[in-house]
Amino acid sequence: MNTESNQIRFLPEENEFLSDLRQEVKKYFTRTGKERFGDQRMHFKVVIMFVVYFGLYAAMLLGSSNVTYLFIWYAVIGVWGVFLGLNVGHDAAHNALFKTRKFNRWFLHVFDLLGTNSFNWKNRHVGAHHLYPNIMDYDSDIQQSSVVKIFPNDQHRSFHRFQWFYMPIVYMVYIFRWVVYRDFKDIFSQKIGGFQNRPYPKREVMKMLLFKAVYAGYIVVIPWSILDHSLHVLVGAFFVLTVFASLTITMVLLSTHVGEHANFPAPDENGFMSHSWSMHHMKTAGDFSTNSKLVTHLFGGFNHHVIHHLFQHICHIHYPELTTILQAVARKHGVEYRSEKHMFAAMYSHFKLLYNNGSSERSILQER
Repeated sequence: MNTESNQIRFLPEENEFLSDLRQEVKKYFTRTGKERFGDQRMHFKVVIMFVVYFGLYAAMLLGSSNVTYLFIWYAVIGVWGVFLGLNVGHDAAHNALFKTRKFNRWFLHVFDLLGTNSFNWKNRHVGAHHLYPNIMDYDSDIQQSSVVKIFPNDQHRSFHRFQWFYMPIVYMVYIFRWVVYRDFKDIFSQKIGGFQNRPYPKREVMKMLLFKAVYAGYIVVIPWSILDHSLHVLVGAFFVLTVFASLTITMVLLSTHVGEHANFPAPDENGFMSHSWSMHHMKTAGDFSTNSKLVTHLFGGFNHHVIHHLFQHICHIHYPELTTILQAVARKHGVEYRSEKHMFAAMYSHFKLLYNNGSSERSILQER
C-alpha cells in the first residue's frame, strides 16, 4: 500500500446513523443535565483508585516477610495498576476526565507513575489507534510483529500455525516489554503506526528517564532497602508484577478489536476507504460484558468500546447509558453492532482468530 500523503480518507456519511446517534447523545446530556466530562462520582472514583494503589504498596512494605507474600502483593499491585491506568490515565488522555485540560494533562502522568511513558502512549493510542483502528501498518495498538499474525492479509510464516498456543506466553511479557524496551524504542521511531513521531521533544526524553528512575526507585530500590530480601528477589517480584499486569491488560485489549469475526478494512492505493468514518468504527470495534457493572467499573468502560470509539471525548462514567442509545440507533438503521456477552467469550474469539490466521489452509487460500 502506498499513499502519497500518508493519510487515510473515509467516504462521506452515507446515511443518518451518525447524525441520529449524535442527536440522541445530545438529548441524553440535555435530559440529565450532565456534562460529557467526569462528574463527582468519577472524581470520587479517581481518589479511591489512587488510595487503593498506594494502600496496596504500603501493605506490601509492611506485610512481605517472606518471598511468597512479597510476590502475592506485587501481583495484586500489578493488577490494580492496570485498573488505575484504564480508569484514570485513559480518560485523561482523551480530555474526558476533567473539563479543564490542564488537569487532564496532570492525570495523564498516571502512566508514568506506573512505569510506562504517557507521551508515547497518547501518541500511539490517540494519534494512531483511534484514527486508524484495525488498519494494517497504521494501527499501533495492534501488535505489528512477525511473531504473531493478527491481520489476515499479513505475511504468513510457518510457525504461525502454533500462535494460538504460544501467544498466551508472549502476552505475559507485554507490560515488561513496554516498560523496559518499547518506550525507549519509540524515541528513535520515525513513525508509530500512522502517527508521525518526528520531531521527538528532548524534554520528553528527560521526563521519561526521570519517571523511569522514580518507578524503579519505588518499585524495586525502596522495598530492597526496607525489606529483608535480596535485590534479585525484588527484581523477580517486579517481573511477577508485570506478568499479572500483562494478563489483566491483554484481557481487555484482546476483547475489543481482534476477535474471530473482527474486520480489518484496507484502503486502496490512494488511501481511500470504501466506507464512512462511523461505519469504520462500527466494523472494527466490539463490546463485551456490557451488562456487568463490575467489569465496567474495574476496566474503565473499555467493555463499552464501540461508543468510546465514536465519542472518545466522553468520560466512561456515561458509557452504559450511551451504549443503550447506540444499540437502539444501530437497530433503527440496520447497522451491525457486535458484542460478546462475556469477556472470556471475547478472549476465546481472539484465539479462534489466531488459530484461523495461522492455519495452513487459510494461508493457501490467501496466496491464491
